[in-house]
Amino acid sequence: MDASKKWFNKSKVNRIAHLNGIKAFEAAARHNSFAGAAQELNVTPAAVGQQVRQLEDWLDVRLFTRATSGTSRLTLTDEGVRAFPDIHRGFDLIVRGLNHLFDQPKEDVITVSASPSVASKWLLSRVNQYQMRHDDIDILVETNVSVVDYAENGIDVGIRYGLGQWEGVCAQHLMFEDIFPVCSPAFAKQYGLDEVPPHLLRDIPLLHDHSVPASCGYPSWQEWSDRVDVAVSAKLHGLKINDFASVMELARRGNGLALARSRLIEDELKTGELICPFDVNKYKYRSRFCYFIVWKLNEEQSDMSEHIDSFRNWLLSTV
Repeated sequence: MDASKKWFNKSKVNRIAHLNGIKAFEAAARHNSFAGAAQELNVTPAAVGQQVRQLEDWLDVRLFTRATSGTSRLTLTDEGVRAFPDIHRGFDLIVRGLNHLFDQPKEDVITVSASPSVASKWLLSRVNQYQMRHDDIDILVETNVSVVDYAENGIDVGIRYGLGQWEGVCAQHLMFEDIFPVCSPAFAKQYGLDEVPPHLLRDIPLLHDHSVPASCGYPSWQEWSDRVDVAVSAKLHGLKINDFASVMELARRGNGLALARSRLIEDELKTGELICPFDVNKYKYRSRFCYFIVWKLNEEQSDMSEHIDSFRNWLLSTV
């Protein structure tokens, strides 16, 4: 394609035309077939094919490779693959914009995302301080173990635990954390932990937090062993649970020795429900995982931006 042809194509896409063809392309790309798109759009497969063909002619770009036989008769070309994500996202934004026409006016709300453990053990006991200073703002806390799309789910601010590298969000360091063994006072007495050197832990019931695979750097008994230079059994048996709060609850009830995350057990340490049976300064280590404040990339300015900034600053002030 010569230079004049490239300029001509670029000039054409500065205006929107062939909306039916664009919608037909988007639906056919999702379904990998004209028939599936036709059923969704309530037209015939031939009509979908014709609309896509007209779009291709207008763009002078082939979007699909059409085969007469085989299981995959309709496949995206390289150009189609590049164009589809933005076009698909564009239709989602149009639908979202139309839905706003029917939404009732909302109060000023900051939506905050955190894992259930961070929310229950750290955030909720503090967020009332912010609420009392800003009684014109409501705080909506959403808990989710998995990483969510902040833009898609309307999340304004999040607290994440990890290494600080996540796609689609900005991250600002909030606080470090220390890792050390804890148990109930009764459990420590039962197993004589104030007299047993930590290297004999192979004979003591251990509780394991499997919220995140240990290979990702999440605190584990093996890492604790390596970091504090205590040799423990090569096979660290014990109950494995994929929820930190549940692990701490079992430890509080005297069911085993668990690894504590210092930021999340402050209350239990103060009340004495959980204790470190060893010299905590000697047998703790600074975790590679930290807490981060996260928010959407390319965050658009809105009436709530000032409030969201103040909430982020308040989070930083709490530590």
